[in-house]
Amino acid sequence: MSEICGACESCGASIYRQHIDSGIARYEGGKMLCSHCVAEFEKAHDGEPQGDEFAPIAFDDDGDDDELNVDLSQSRIHSASASTLGQSQGGWDEGRFGRQLDTRAISATRCRTFHSKLSDAALSFMNTQINEWIDGDGNITVKFATSTIGVFEGKHAEANLILTLFY
Repeated sequence: MSEICGACESCGASIYRQHIDSGIARYEGGKMLCSHCVAEFEKAHDGEPQGDEFAPIAFDDDGDDDELNVDLSQSRIHSASASTLGQSQGGWDEGRFGRQLDTRAISATRCRTFHSKLSDAALSFMNTQINEWIDGDGNITVKFATSTIGVFEGKHAEANLILTLFY
């Protein structure tokens, strides 16, 4: 039989050693509470900082307030459409990138991602797309590639092969 260690200081319920050992009965707010009163205490105090453990962090400031007044208007997220993704008027547009490709460099300058459904015909079509893209520009040298299987959502959520080529 379990040994009674005490009573809840809120409701008077018996508190057993196994409740204390397992942590379902414990001291909260300076009182020993049973499991039910602990749950009520947590619900009532959920989200409230206890003591100064959640005090705001103070940062040392060098006194230059100009750095804090940064104009973030250019960093806003804008909606994506076929034209902003470079898929209008014939597809991929290399001309909008400022950095020149360096075919002799070890590291990649850009990346391009292809995806395909998991069927023979779809994978064959993706291979044709990749080969035509590479053949269409003599400056492309693939440096690295990653692949994964993931779900693309459209009319139906389907697994796709996602291939990213770094060039």
